[in-house]
Amino acid sequence: MLRATISPRRTGRSPVTDNETTVDLLTAVARGVIELASKDQLSAFELPYPASIQLALDRVVLTGLTHGGPTPTGVPELLAWCRRPGLAGWPLELPGTLLTADARLIHPAVREPTRTCAELASHGPQSVTEQEAEALLTGLADICGTVERFMACRDFLIQRPVILRFDPMELLQPARAQTWNLVKGLYGPLPTRFAADELVHCCTGCGLLAKPVTKEGPWCEGGCPSEGREFVMSHEPRLSRALPLSLRLLLALPGRIEQAVRARFRERPRLIPLGLGVHRVNHPDGTPRVFQVHDREQPGLAALRAAETATRLGEPLSIVVPDGPAYLGYRRRFELALPTDAQVQIVSASEFTAPGPARARRNHA
Repeated sequence: MLRATISPRRTGRSPVTDNETTVDLLTAVARGVIELASKDQLSAFELPYPASIQLALDRVVLTGLTHGGPTPTGVPELLAWCRRPGLAGWPLELPGTLLTADARLIHPAVREPTRTCAELASHGPQSVTEQEAEALLTGLADICGTVERFMACRDFLIQRPVILRFDPMELLQPARAQTWNLVKGLYGPLPTRFAADELVHCCTGCGLLAKPVTKEGPWCEGGCPSEGREFVMSHEPRLSRALPLSLRLLLALPGRIEQAVRARFRERPRLIPLGLGVHRVNHPDGTPRVFQVHDREQPGLAALRAAETATRLGEPLSIVVPDGPAYLGYRRRFELALPTDAQVQIVSASEFTAPGPARARRNHA
C-alpha cells in the first residue's frame, strides 16, 4: 500500500478562493477518480494511468505552484489527498455553498469513490457520471419503443442494480423474459476489488455493492446506517453482474424511494423520459405536480442539477428527498445554492405525499 506525505511547504500566498475555479478543478479530479475506479485502478496503482487523472494532477500541481501551496508528487499522493475531508492540505478553499465541510472524493477505509465524487463528476459541461446514466437510459428508452415498456425496464433496474446469482427460473419466465432481454446489456461483471475470499456482498437496504468488513466497520455504496444493516452474499463473484456505477448511484439508489412515493398515490404517476426520469402526478391537494426523487450527498450540487432539469422541462419541478434528521439542514443548503430564477422546490417524501394543501415552504417557481 502506498502512503503519501503532504509537503508542509507554504509561502505567504493564500490558496485559491474563487469558487468557480475550485469547483472546476475538483470536478476534473473527480472525473479522474471515477475513471480510475472504472478500470479497477484505485488501489492497484497500475500504469499507465488514465489521461483524465494525469491531467487533473497536472492542474493541481500548477495551482499549488501558482499560489504557493502544497503539491502532490504523483497520482498516488493525489489520491491520498482525495481521502481527506474538507480539502485538508489542498491549495484550495472549500466552496462552502456547494460542498459540505466533510466532503471527500475517496472513502478512506474502502478506497472507493464517494457519492460526493460521483456528484462532482456529474457537474458542469464535461459531466461524465450523470451524462453516462442519462445516455444509457435514453438508449434503453429507444429500444423499448413505448413509455410503458420503458417504465417496466427502468423499474427492473431500480429493483436489481446488482444480480449476485443469475436465476433463470425468475428472469426467463414469460412475465420477465422480454424485460430481461432489453436490459441485460446494461449489466457487466463486478469490479474485482469487491470480491474478497471468493465472496461478494450486497446490502439489503440499498441493494448496492458492499464491503461488510473494513477498518471503519461495514460499508455499502448507498451509505445506509450501520444499525440493522444486513448483507447477502455470493460464493461465485465471477457469475455476478452489476449495473455501471452511474446507474447504481443515480438511478437505483433514489429509485427505491421513488417507487415508495409513487405507490402512495391513488393515480399512477406518469413517467416523463427526461434525463434520469421525472414523473407527473395529480397531487392529493388538487394540483398537478412534476417531481423527481433525489438521494444525493451534496445539496448544493443537487440544487444546480435540479435547476438545469427544470429548465429542460420548461415548468416547475419538485425535488423529493428522503425523510430523516438531516432533511432540514439539507433543505437549507439546497435552497441557498438554487439560482434565484429556478423553478424548483425541495420537499421530503412524507411532505410530498401528504394529503391536503402543501405545507408552507420556500418555492422558487
